[in-house]
Amino acid sequence: MRICIFGAGSSGGHFAVRLARAGHDVSVIARGPHLAAIREGGLRLKTGSELLSAQVAASDTPNDLGPQDLVIVATKATALPAIAPHIAPLVGKDTLVLFPQNGMTWWYPVGLPSGHPQPPAIQIFELAKPFLAAMRPDQVLGGIIYSANEVEAPGVIKNNSPTHNRLEFATIGGSEPPAVSAIRKNLEHAGILSPDPGDIRAALWTKLVNNMSGSTLGLATRSTSDGARKDVALSEIYCRVMREGLSIAAAHGYRLDIDPERMLSRLLNHKASLLQDYEQGRPMEIAEIVLAPVAFARAAKLATPTLDTVAAIVTKLARDRELLPAGIVGPSLAPAEKT
Repeated sequence: MRICIFGAGSSGGHFAVRLARAGHDVSVIARGPHLAAIREGGLRLKTGSELLSAQVAASDTPNDLGPQDLVIVATKATALPAIAPHIAPLVGKDTLVLFPQNGMTWWYPVGLPSGHPQPPAIQIFELAKPFLAAMRPDQVLGGIIYSANEVEAPGVIKNNSPTHNRLEFATIGGSEPPAVSAIRKNLEHAGILSPDPGDIRAALWTKLVNNMSGSTLGLATRSTSDGARKDVALSEIYCRVMREGLSIAAAHGYRLDIDPERMLSRLLNHKASLLQDYEQGRPMEIAEIVLAPVAFARAAKLATPTLDTVAAIVTKLARDRELLPAGIVGPSLAPAEKT
Protein backbone atom coordinates (compact mmCIF):
# COMPACT_ATOMS: atom_id res chain seq x y z
CA MET A 1 0.00 0.00 0.00
CA ARG A 2 0.96 3.62 -0.49
CA ILE A 3 0.79 5.01 3.06
CA CYS A 4 1.55 8.49 4.39
CA ILE A 5 2.03 9.08 8.11
CA PHE A 6 1.11 12.71 8.75
CA GLY A 7 3.17 13.41 11.87
CA ALA A 8 6.06 10.98 12.34
CA GLY A 9 6.48 11.68 16.05
CA SER A 10 6.18 9.07 18.78
CA SER A 11 3.34 6.79 17.62
CA GLY A 12 3.49 7.91 13.97
CA GLY A 13 7.21 7.20 13.74
CA HIS A 14 6.68 3.79 15.33
CA PHE A 15 4.02 2.85 12.79
CA ALA A 16 6.08 4.23 9.89
CA VAL A 17 9.05 1.99 10.73
CA ARG A 18 6.94 -1.15 11.08
CA LEU A 19 4.88 -0.55 7.93
CA ALA A 20 7.96 0.28 5.84
CA ARG A 21 9.73 -2.86 7.05
CA ALA A 22 6.63 -4.85 6.08
CA GLY A 23 7.13 -3.75 2.47
CA HIS A 24 4.75 -0.83 2.10
CA ASP A 25 5.53 2.41 0.26
CA VAL A 26 5.67 4.66 3.32
CA SER A 27 6.18 8.41 3.43
CA VAL A 28 6.02 10.79 6.37
CA ILE A 29 5.19 14.41 7.01
CA ALA A 30 7.56 15.79 9.65
CA ARG A 31 9.33 19.03 10.43
CA GLY A 32 12.40 20.62 12.00
CA PRO A 33 15.33 18.54 13.31
CA HIS A 34 13.21 15.39 13.21
CA LEU A 35 12.62 15.82 9.47
CA ALA A 36 16.31 16.53 8.85
CA ALA A 37 17.32 13.39 10.77
CA ILE A 38 14.83 11.21 8.86
CA ARG A 39 16.07 12.51 5.53
CA GLU A 40 19.68 11.88 6.50
CA GLY A 41 19.49 8.51 8.22
CA GLY A 42 15.91 7.22 8.11
CA LEU A 43 13.77 6.38 11.13
CA ARG A 44 14.93 4.17 13.97
CA LEU A 45 12.70 2.38 16.48
CA LYS A 46 13.89 1.05 19.83
CA THR A 47 11.53 -1.61 21.11
CA GLY A 48 12.54 -4.04 23.84
CA SER A 49 16.02 -5.30 22.93
CA GLU A 50 15.54 -4.54 19.23
CA LEU A 51 16.68 -1.59 17.16
CA LEU A 52 14.68 -1.42 13.93
CA SER A 53 15.34 1.04 11.11
CA ALA A 54 13.60 2.04 7.90
CA GLN A 55 14.17 4.44 5.04
CA VAL A 56 11.07 6.47 4.21
CA ALA A 57 10.30 9.43 1.98
CA ALA A 58 10.01 12.52 4.17
CA SER A 59 8.74 16.04 3.60
CA ASP A 60 7.08 18.92 5.40
CA THR A 61 4.85 19.58 2.38
CA PRO A 62 1.96 17.24 1.41
CA ASN A 63 2.18 18.44 -2.21
CA ASP A 64 5.54 16.63 -2.47
CA LEU A 65 3.95 13.23 -1.80
CA GLY A 66 0.64 13.17 -3.71
CA PRO A 67 -2.48 11.00 -3.24
CA GLN A 68 -2.17 7.93 -1.02
CA ASP A 69 -4.08 4.72 -0.40
CA LEU A 70 -4.06 5.44 3.32
CA VAL A 71 -3.21 8.53 5.35
CA ILE A 72 -2.66 8.09 9.09
CA VAL A 73 -2.91 11.46 10.82
CA ALA A 74 -0.70 10.60 13.80
CA THR A 75 -0.33 14.06 15.30
CA LYS A 76 -1.70 15.22 18.63
CA ALA A 77 -5.20 16.69 18.59
CA THR A 78 -3.68 20.12 19.18
CA ALA A 79 -2.09 20.00 15.70
CA LEU A 80 -5.30 19.20 13.81
CA PRO A 81 -6.30 22.84 13.14
CA ALA A 82 -3.01 23.39 11.29
CA ILE A 83 -3.37 20.15 9.31
CA ALA A 84 -6.95 20.56 8.07
CA PRO A 85 -6.18 23.22 5.40
CA HIS A 86 -3.19 21.29 4.00
CA ILE A 87 -4.18 17.61 3.87
CA ALA A 88 -6.06 17.69 0.53
CA PRO A 89 -3.03 16.87 -1.74
CA LEU A 90 -2.73 13.48 0.00
CA VAL A 91 -6.38 12.55 -0.53
CA GLY A 92 -7.61 10.96 -3.76
CA LYS A 93 -11.12 9.72 -4.43
CA ASP A 94 -10.36 6.28 -2.93
CA THR A 95 -8.03 7.37 -0.13
CA LEU A 96 -8.93 6.42 3.42
CA VAL A 97 -7.85 8.83 6.17
CA LEU A 98 -7.34 7.49 9.68
CA PHE A 99 -7.54 9.82 12.71
CA PRO A 100 -6.27 8.07 15.90
CA GLN A 101 -6.06 11.06 18.26
CA ASN A 102 -6.49 10.86 22.03
CA GLY A 103 -9.58 12.35 23.60
CA MET A 104 -12.76 13.69 22.07
CA THR A 105 -12.19 14.46 18.40
CA TRP A 106 -13.63 16.32 15.44
CA TRP A 107 -15.46 13.46 13.72
CA TYR A 108 -17.56 12.39 16.74
CA PRO A 109 -20.73 14.32 15.71
CA VAL A 110 -20.38 13.41 11.99
CA GLY A 111 -22.93 10.68 11.35
CA LEU A 112 -23.71 10.27 15.05
CA PRO A 113 -26.38 7.54 15.27
CA SER A 114 -29.92 8.79 15.72
CA GLY A 115 -31.24 8.63 19.24
CA HIS A 116 -27.98 9.70 20.85
CA PRO A 117 -28.03 12.94 22.85
CA GLN A 118 -26.79 16.05 21.12
CA PRO A 119 -23.13 16.58 22.11
CA PRO A 120 -22.05 19.94 23.51
CA ALA A 121 -20.57 22.56 21.19
CA ILE A 122 -16.83 22.23 21.83
CA GLN A 123 -14.07 23.81 19.79
CA ILE A 124 -12.67 20.69 18.14
CA PHE A 125 -16.01 19.92 16.47
CA GLU A 126 -15.50 23.06 14.37
CA LEU A 127 -12.81 21.16 12.41
CA ALA A 128 -15.43 19.02 10.67
CA LYS A 129 -15.97 21.71 8.04
CA PRO A 130 -12.34 22.07 6.85
CA PHE A 131 -11.61 18.33 6.98
CA LEU A 132 -14.78 17.43 5.09
CA ALA A 133 -13.81 19.96 2.45
CA ALA A 134 -10.88 17.64 1.66
CA MET A 135 -12.57 14.24 2.04
CA ARG A 136 -15.98 12.59 2.16
CA PRO A 137 -17.33 11.25 5.47
CA ASP A 138 -17.09 7.69 4.08
CA GLN A 139 -13.33 8.19 3.67
CA VAL A 140 -12.86 8.97 7.37
CA LEU A 141 -11.70 6.26 9.79
CA GLY A 142 -11.82 6.90 13.51
CA GLY A 143 -8.97 5.31 15.39
CA ILE A 144 -7.68 4.49 18.86
CA ILE A 145 -4.00 3.90 19.69
CA TYR A 146 -2.82 1.74 22.59
CA SER A 147 0.96 2.09 22.38
CA ALA A 148 3.44 3.88 24.67
CA ASN A 149 6.06 5.76 22.65
CA GLU A 150 8.31 8.81 22.87
CA VAL A 151 10.74 10.61 20.57
CA GLU A 152 14.09 9.89 22.22
CA ALA A 153 16.08 12.00 19.74
CA PRO A 154 15.51 13.37 16.21
CA GLY A 155 14.84 10.37 14.01
CA VAL A 156 14.74 7.95 16.97
CA ILE A 157 11.52 6.55 18.51
CA LYS A 158 11.48 4.57 21.75
CA ASN A 159 8.60 2.16 22.28
CA ASN A 160 7.88 1.58 25.97
CA SER A 161 5.27 -1.13 25.45
CA PRO A 162 6.96 -3.75 23.24
CA THR A 163 4.27 -6.36 23.93
CA HIS A 164 1.33 -3.95 23.87
CA ASN A 165 0.92 -2.06 20.58
CA ARG A 166 -2.53 -1.80 19.07
CA LEU A 167 -4.31 0.41 16.55
CA GLU A 168 -8.07 -0.02 16.42
CA PHE A 169 -10.11 1.75 13.79
CA ALA A 170 -13.43 1.70 11.97
CA THR A 171 -15.55 3.87 9.71
CA ILE A 172 -17.35 6.71 11.47
CA GLY A 173 -20.69 5.78 9.93
CA GLY A 174 -22.27 3.58 7.29
CA SER A 175 -20.89 0.43 5.72
CA GLU A 176 -17.26 -0.64 5.89
CA PRO A 177 -15.36 -0.64 2.56
CA PRO A 178 -13.32 -3.79 1.70
CA ALA A 179 -10.08 -1.80 2.04
CA VAL A 180 -10.61 -1.57 5.81
CA SER A 181 -10.14 -5.32 6.24
CA ALA A 182 -7.01 -5.19 4.08
CA ILE A 183 -5.56 -2.37 6.21
CA ARG A 184 -6.13 -4.37 9.39
CA LYS A 185 -4.33 -7.35 7.87
CA ASN A 186 -1.43 -5.16 6.77
CA LEU A 187 -1.08 -3.69 10.25
CA GLU A 188 -1.12 -7.15 11.82
CA HIS A 189 1.53 -8.32 9.35
CA ALA A 190 3.64 -5.32 10.37
CA GLY A 191 3.44 -6.29 14.05
CA ILE A 192 0.68 -3.88 15.09
CA LEU A 193 -2.43 -5.50 16.55
CA SER A 194 -5.57 -4.23 14.84
CA PRO A 195 -8.78 -5.89 16.04
CA ASP A 196 -12.15 -4.65 14.84
CA PRO A 197 -13.40 -2.36 17.65
CA GLY A 198 -17.04 -2.54 16.56
CA ASP A 199 -18.67 0.79 17.43
CA ILE A 200 -15.82 3.29 17.05
CA ARG A 201 -17.49 5.87 19.33
CA ALA A 202 -17.76 3.30 22.12
CA ALA A 203 -14.06 2.58 21.57
CA LEU A 204 -13.33 6.31 21.74
CA TRP A 205 -15.16 6.62 25.05
CA THR A 206 -13.29 3.58 26.40
CA LYS A 207 -9.91 5.18 25.69
CA LEU A 208 -11.11 8.59 26.85
CA VAL A 209 -12.28 7.24 30.21
CA ASN A 210 -8.85 5.67 30.66
CA ASN A 211 -6.99 8.85 29.69
CA MET A 212 -9.11 11.20 31.80
CA SER A 213 -8.25 9.13 34.88
CA GLY A 214 -4.73 7.67 34.65
CA SER A 215 -3.17 10.25 32.34
CA THR A 216 -4.56 13.27 34.18
CA LEU A 217 -3.52 11.97 37.59
CA GLY A 218 -0.07 11.24 36.22
CA LEU A 219 0.13 14.85 35.06
CA ALA A 220 -1.20 16.26 38.33
CA THR A 221 1.31 14.25 40.39
CA ARG A 222 4.19 14.38 37.82
CA SER A 223 4.41 10.58 37.85
CA THR A 224 4.09 7.62 35.52
CA SER A 225 0.61 6.29 34.92
CA ASP A 226 1.05 3.41 37.34
CA GLY A 227 1.66 5.92 40.15
CA ALA A 228 -2.08 5.81 40.82
CA ARG A 229 -1.82 2.08 41.52
CA LYS A 230 1.08 2.45 43.95
CA ASP A 231 -0.63 5.01 46.21
CA VAL A 232 -3.75 4.04 48.14
CA ALA A 233 -5.31 7.52 48.11
CA LEU A 234 -4.59 8.03 44.40
CA SER A 235 -6.05 4.60 43.64
CA GLU A 236 -9.35 5.74 45.10
CA ILE A 237 -9.25 9.03 43.18
CA TYR A 238 -8.47 7.12 39.96
CA CYS A 239 -11.49 4.85 40.46
CA ARG A 240 -13.76 7.80 41.27
CA VAL A 241 -12.75 9.67 38.12
CA MET A 242 -13.22 6.53 36.04
CA ARG A 243 -16.66 5.87 37.49
CA GLU A 244 -17.67 9.46 36.72
CA GLY A 245 -16.34 9.01 33.17
CA LEU A 246 -18.39 5.85 32.74
CA SER A 247 -21.51 7.72 33.85
CA ILE A 248 -20.81 10.47 31.30
CA ALA A 249 -20.39 7.94 28.49
CA ALA A 250 -23.61 6.16 29.52
CA ALA A 251 -25.54 9.43 29.56
CA HIS A 252 -24.50 9.95 25.94
CA GLY A 253 -25.54 6.47 24.80
CA TYR A 254 -22.44 4.36 25.46
CA ARG A 255 -22.63 1.94 28.39
CA LEU A 256 -19.13 0.51 28.72
CA ASP A 257 -18.25 -2.78 30.38
CA ILE A 258 -15.20 -1.50 32.28
CA ASP A 259 -14.10 -2.41 35.80
CA PRO A 260 -12.11 0.50 37.30
CA GLU A 261 -10.22 -1.81 39.68
CA ARG A 262 -9.14 -4.05 36.81
CA MET A 263 -8.03 -1.08 34.73
CA LEU A 264 -6.07 0.27 37.70
CA SER A 265 -4.11 -2.98 37.85
CA ARG A 266 -3.12 -2.61 34.18
CA LEU A 267 -1.64 0.89 34.30
CA LEU A 268 1.77 1.08 32.60
CA ASN A 269 5.04 2.37 33.99
CA HIS A 270 5.07 5.09 31.33
CA LYS A 271 4.81 8.86 31.24
CA ALA A 272 1.53 9.62 29.51
CA SER A 273 1.61 12.06 26.61
CA LEU A 274 0.00 14.78 28.76
CA LEU A 275 2.95 14.70 31.14
CA GLN A 276 5.49 14.43 28.31
CA ASP A 277 3.99 17.53 26.68
CA TYR A 278 3.94 19.42 29.98
CA GLU A 279 7.59 18.67 30.70
CA GLN A 280 8.72 19.56 27.18
CA GLY A 281 6.65 22.73 26.88
CA ARG A 282 4.41 21.52 24.03
CA PRO A 283 0.71 22.33 23.48
CA MET A 284 -1.35 20.00 25.65
CA GLU A 285 -4.51 18.00 24.90
CA ILE A 286 -6.26 19.28 28.02
CA ALA A 287 -9.33 20.36 26.04
CA GLU A 288 -9.82 16.98 24.37
CA ILE A 289 -8.95 14.67 27.29
CA VAL A 290 -10.15 16.64 30.31
CA LEU A 291 -12.40 19.58 29.45
CA ALA A 292 -14.45 17.74 26.82
CA PRO A 293 -15.73 15.12 29.31
CA VAL A 294 -16.62 17.96 31.69
CA ALA A 295 -18.60 19.63 28.90
CA PHE A 296 -20.37 16.34 28.09
CA ALA A 297 -21.21 15.94 31.79
CA ARG A 298 -22.68 19.45 31.90
CA ALA A 299 -24.75 18.73 28.78
CA ALA A 300 -26.18 15.67 30.53
CA LYS A 301 -26.63 17.57 33.84
CA LEU A 302 -24.35 15.11 35.63
CA ALA A 303 -22.43 15.98 38.79
CA THR A 304 -18.77 14.97 38.45
CA PRO A 305 -17.03 16.45 41.52
CA THR A 306 -13.82 14.40 41.37
CA LEU A 307 -13.31 15.00 37.66
CA ASP A 308 -14.03 18.70 38.18
CA THR A 309 -11.31 18.91 40.83
CA VAL A 310 -8.70 17.11 38.75
CA ALA A 311 -9.70 19.13 35.67
CA ALA A 312 -9.24 22.42 37.52
CA ILE A 313 -5.77 21.37 38.71
CA VAL A 314 -4.38 20.18 35.37
CA THR A 315 -5.96 23.04 33.44
CA LYS A 316 -4.18 25.52 35.70
CA LEU A 317 -0.88 23.64 35.22
CA ALA A 318 -1.24 23.96 31.46
CA ARG A 319 -2.44 27.56 31.54
CA ASP A 320 0.38 28.68 33.85
CA ARG A 321 2.91 27.45 31.27
CA GLU A 322 0.86 28.82 28.37
CA LEU A 323 0.43 25.33 26.93
CA LEU A 324 -3.27 25.57 26.13
CA PRO A 325 -3.90 26.19 22.41
CA ALA A 326 -5.39 29.53 21.45
CA GLY A 327 -9.10 29.88 22.19
CA ILE A 328 -9.26 27.12 24.82
CA VAL A 329 -10.85 28.53 27.93
CA GLY A 330 -12.72 25.44 29.08
CA PRO A 331 -16.32 25.02 30.26
CA SER A 332 -17.48 26.20 33.64
CA LEU A 333 -16.48 23.80 36.41
CA ALA A 334 -19.34 24.91 38.64
CA PRO A 335 -21.20 21.84 39.99
CA ALA A 336 -24.03 20.66 37.79
CA GLU A 337 -27.42 19.76 39.12
CA LYS A 338 -27.30 16.03 39.81
CA THR A 339 -29.71 13.86 37.86
